[in-house]
Amino acid sequence: MATINGLISRVRVELGDLGKSFVTQFVADGSTNRFKLHYAPLDSTTVTVQTKWISNGTIYNITVNSHIEESTGVLVLLQNDGVTPLVPADGDEITVTGSYYRYFTGAELTQLINDAFVQHSLNALDSTGRKVTLDNLPVNEEYPLTIYAVTLALYTLATDSAFDIDISAPDGVSIPRSERYRQLMEMVQTRQTQYRELCALMGIGLYRIEVFDLNRVSKMTNRLIPHYIPQEVDDRSYPQRVNQPAPTLGNKPTTWPTEAGEVTAYQGRAFTTSLTFNDNYAGKTFIANLLNQRGSVLVVQPFTLSVSTTDTDVITGASRTSGSTTVTITTSTAHGLIAGAAVVITGVDATVNGGGTVVAAPTTTTFTVTSTVTTALSLTGLTGQVETNAAKNYTFTLSFTADQTLRLAERTYWSISTVDAFTNAQVEIKGGNFFTVRSSTVVL
Repeated sequence: MATINGLISRVRVELGDLGKSFVTQFVADGSTNRFKLHYAPLDSTTVTVQTKWISNGTIYNITVNSHIEESTGVLVLLQNDGVTPLVPADGDEITVTGSYYRYFTGAELTQLINDAFVQHSLNALDSTGRKVTLDNLPVNEEYPLTIYAVTLALYTLATDSAFDIDISAPDGVSIPRSERYRQLMEMVQTRQTQYRELCALMGIGLYRIEVFDLNRVSKMTNRLIPHYIPQEVDDRSYPQRVNQPAPTLGNKPTTWPTEAGEVTAYQGRAFTTSLTFNDNYAGKTFIANLLNQRGSVLVVQPFTLSVSTTDTDVITGASRTSGSTTVTITTSTAHGLIAGAAVVITGVDATVNGGGTVVAAPTTTTFTVTSTVTTALSLTGLTGQVETNAAKNYTFTLSFTADQTLRLAERTYWSISTVDAFTNAQVEIKGGNFFTVRSSTVVL
């Protein structure tokens, strides 16, 4: 499985853009929180900042208060709130250590690699019919992808050199910018040729030569007739099915609005996976089904779904005095709410449920909201819920039993829909192809 960090390391090796360590020291003047480090681009994850107070000689590690502008090599010191400037006193000594590179930051290489991967894997499917991603990218394609990303990086450097100036040394040595541009473009051409040859030889990437076996199609079912690896006449082992990509016939499906990724399981094996989405699903319940295809109303079977998120608390009690619209809500644990916070309440009472705003938070386990009625209310032993009415991360855990995966077709569609607790409106929010890979094929 390819990883973005692994590909970045390989691209840096090909470019000769390996990290180098640095140590720089300077004395603060008491007027600014921005300091030029004279090294760029930087790897902010390796930077450590220490300061020695002139007042008492104590050394403090202030790395957590440091913001690094990687591309320019500028250090900005901020307070713990991440906004207020942290200005060292006049005479304080600051020491910065870390790593820097010659050409690109990690973020820039990540963008180049992602661009290269999108183009390299255009319309590529594996033998199961899944889209090729970094997670299932074959090992033999990692180096060609690296070469293509290096080509894009060299194009970037060539563009930069085109805007550079001519260099002339006092001893008469002159390097015109056109020469540097020509050298970079020659390197681009060499890498392009290398990438093209690798793709043609291995049948991958932008220059792949696709070879297909002629498959028979059943006239009755319009389905491909499976192929099996030939065996000797005395071979008693089970026939092995040939796993080959099905022809797409030029099919280019449009992106589904709720597309959220493909999921793959093995037949006859229990399967669990977790997906994280950032949105506002306050006051909503969820329905999870496998459909025969996207957009279908035909449910193949439901599956187990558990949803967890932050900023959610269990309500154990609610009270309201007669003649008052103020409702006091009690939670089982500290709620962390403050006055003015937007919340959604469910599972309490028809006069309380719904969206609202916290009026006050007298204690860590109680808060008040305003209702529309003034009748007395006293409820205990509740299992309701209060949730902040804002976007946050939700973790969806999808679970399938071994029996479920055994009975599934090779490709279905997983779908998660929300049901509004107040209007009962049902809307699909996330979905994607669900592939079930054969762990073995038995032919009797």
